[in-house]
Amino acid sequence: MTIFDSTVDSVFFPSSTQSAQLEGLSQRALNSGLEAYVAKKYDEAISHFKRAVGLAPASATAINAYDYMARSYIAQGDNRTAIDTYKQSLRADPGIDSTHTALANLYYSDGRYAEARVEYEQAVKINPSAANRYSLGQGYLANGQYAEAGQQFQKVHDMAPLEPNGDFGLGQTYARQGRSNDAISAFQRALDLQPDFLDAYSEMGYVLADSGDMGRAQEIADLLKARASPLADTLNQYIYEQSAPRMTAAYNSDILRPFLTSLGPRTPVTTLGGDLYQAGGQQTLSIIFQFDKPMDRQTVENTLNWRIGRDTGTGHGDGYNFGYTPPASEITLPASPMAVIYDSGQQTATVLFKVTQNSTANGTLDPSHIKFSFNGKDASGLAMASNANDYTGFSGFA
Repeated sequence: MTIFDSTVDSVFFPSSTQSAQLEGLSQRALNSGLEAYVAKKYDEAISHFKRAVGLAPASATAINAYDYMARSYIAQGDNRTAIDTYKQSLRADPGIDSTHTALANLYYSDGRYAEARVEYEQAVKINPSAANRYSLGQGYLANGQYAEAGQQFQKVHDMAPLEPNGDFGLGQTYARQGRSNDAISAFQRALDLQPDFLDAYSEMGYVLADSGDMGRAQEIADLLKARASPLADTLNQYIYEQSAPRMTAAYNSDILRPFLTSLGPRTPVTTLGGDLYQAGGQQTLSIIFQFDKPMDRQTVENTLNWRIGRDTGTGHGDGYNFGYTPPASEITLPASPMAVIYDSGQQTATVLFKVTQNSTANGTLDPSHIKFSFNGKDASGLAMASNANDYTGFSGFA
């Protein structure tokens, strides 16, 4: 029995010593790699990390080396090799949740959402922490699995009720489901827990913009800008893209005969052009409208999308001829223009229409109460804002 015990010692003791020595060498290689990594000498760092793995492939040191090796590849923009590195790490030890999460994050950043979800699910199976569940919820969101995402974020909320992430994730989920009010409430709860949670402000801004509340969305964009957050620029751009187009100014051409909208009731039409002095004479007039966004040329130049007529407003002085019955000499303008020319560079529409003198050559008009209406779309397909698609010289835009 004594001889047997001595034999066992003689067989295993040298192997144990060698293993410890290799792990020591592996640790030193890892340390050298970390020094190179911090110095951003990534090729050198990768070389050290590979040596660390080769010396002790089954050790915790090797897992750390795989991790930083993958990070080095990411820093070099080589996500593909980084993914392969994390896969090698998982083959060495598939039971580390952080490795599954790191691999999932890479898949996610590459738009490979289905593969990311699988790895997040593995991480939760190993360690169902709030952080892992939150990541899994994001994976479900990316794959359009909103019910599953909501379940994960609710668990995050229940596990860490004083942290904002659960409510933030729920807000994102509700937003994707079109539940705007629920989303805004969830984001507000996250902000109540963490007032400087700028991502929650940003996401709330997107929901407000999607629901048409551009005023509150802009307030959030201004808040983000005041806090020097880069999120302000992207939210501002989104608000601009989602905002209905508006007509913002009307003015006269330097070349074409203008329609003088400053002239009031009982204006002789002869004032508008020399061709109108004769009975039945016609004069082509123009007015230019400025848009605040690039417009869809086809809808702008389609004359059927424009209407020209007498303003029927009932506000103080809004109505045609100030609401009084027009004289018998009053002429009527055509309901649609004869042509519209869109200038994409200036974002303007030049509206051309004809004025015809009456048979007794004494026609009158109230140019200030002629209403021009446009119901086309911008370049993104958004319809005109209902409060900025009508114009009269008296009331301006409405």
